[in-house]
Amino acid sequence: MTDTPGLRELERRETDLIVRWSDDSEHIITYESLRYWCPCANCKPRREVEQRRNVLEEEISRLRNEKPKAEMVGSYGLKFTFSSGCNSGIYSTDRLHAIATGSPDPDSL
Repeated sequence: MTDTPGLRELERRETDLIVRWSDDSEHIITYESLRYWCPCANCKPRREVEQRRNVLEEEISRLRNEKPKAEMVGSYGLKFTFSSGCNSGIYSTDRLHAIATGSPDPDSL
C-alpha cells in the first residue's frame, strides 16, 4: 500500500514543472531530472552502473531544456513527450512523488 497523495494538478513551466498533491503539498521537478528518471526499459538499465549513469547524464545535458507535452495514462500516471530524447516512459504518480520529494532511488518503486 502506498502513502503517496493523489496528483491534483500539474503546472508545466519553461524549465520545470510544479506538481500539486491532494494533501496540499507541492513540489518542483526539473525537466532534466524528469528525463534522467525515465522509467522505460531503455533508460532504467542505464542508471544501474556508474559509467552508464554518467553517459546518460551527459546526453541529457546536451538536449534542449524544453517544456514537454504531458498526458494522463488512465489513472496510472503520466506520459511526457519531448521533441528530442526518450519519450517512452510512463511515470506513475508514486514515481513522480518519489522524484519530486528527492527519493534517493525512484527506481526502487
